[in-house]
Amino acid sequence: MRTKRFRTIATDQDKSARTKALLMDAAVTAFAKHGVEGAAISQITSIAQVANGTFYYHFRDKAELVDAVAHAIAASLVDQVDNAIGGVTNGAERVALATQYFIHIAAADPEWGRLVAEAMVNTGPFRTQISRGIRKDVAIGIEQGHFDVELTDLLLTSLLAIVGTAIRERLDDPKAAHSEGAAAEMILRVLGLPPQSARALPTRVIEKFGDVAQRQSNRPARKG
Repeated sequence: MRTKRFRTIATDQDKSARTKALLMDAAVTAFAKHGVEGAAISQITSIAQVANGTFYYHFRDKAELVDAVAHAIAASLVDQVDNAIGGVTNGAERVALATQYFIHIAAADPEWGRLVAEAMVNTGPFRTQISRGIRKDVAIGIEQGHFDVELTDLLLTSLLAIVGTAIRERLDDPKAAHSEGAAAEMILRVLGLPPQSARALPTRVIEKFGDVAQRQSNRPARKG
């Protein structure tokens, strides 16, 4: 088990909280390897090196664990990106900037990244939580008149598939930084921006807001 994000956050908490964080980190590893549906409780407890009874002391069942991990990842990734672009009010710019930073941050941790990429193409709590950022930014762009689309489940599924593919590309080739801008361009085109504008905007927002967003996105995730 490589990821220690939940345990790092729980370092100063009591033993119960640290054990729960250990199980959540183990779940990330198991989900990344076997898929959310495929991972068994016994595999999670084996990775965490605890008894099955310890699992049931902290979680009623696997569904409760999945929900806890989904909410926590959303808080760590989606909120981190949302805070980074908090000063950006233009909906199209928010989508272009948030897409690139989300891919960058998700791919920085292979286990989290592969789990997030899977969540992008599956239904359930993971996709619901992780998709709330892009849903919000697209809605802002629609309200401002930048995007002439209807925010349907089909549209959201298409956008998330683009993001998930870009994350996997970054994980398979860490040097493929171009995938972030390419994903942002593709999403903007799906949302109805003219090709030339969609091609130019991802680079322009990095030049305009990049330094500020980078500093914000590098801040430690909030506890709790």
